[in-house]
Amino acid sequence: MRLAALAFATLALGAIEARPTLAQGVTAFDGTWSGTGTLTRRQGAGTACGADTTDRRFTIRNGMIEFPYDNRYGVTFSGPIAADGSFSITTGGNSFVGRATGSTMTAQYSGRQCVRDFQMRRRAN
Repeated sequence: MRLAALAFATLALGAIEARPTLAQGVTAFDGTWSGTGTLTRRQGAGTACGADTTDRRFTIRNGMIEFPYDNRYGVTFSGPIAADGSFSITTGGNSFVGRATGSTMTAQYSGRQCVRDFQMRRRAN
């Protein structure tokens, strides 16, 4: 019985070590990203959308997106980016969904009143 338990533990440990962690697979996207979001739709009251275009900046560090989208209303996105560059983060009634490829990114912000399409580029550090 002890031999079987030891063999199982050894196999389980080997399986854990063989899998890469999320952060190891996504460091290719780490850096500072910036770009422009274009208002594509007003929904609901739609009065708090602001200008038709807006510039934003955020960081990806250790495979995690940290995006203070709108400090006035406390909208901040924080979540992982997958190894293939895709992400889908929600906070409150807001979402930020997109995909990075190399040093470019397309994304969409969707809130209760506004929808914006973003074109982003990774900045040289």
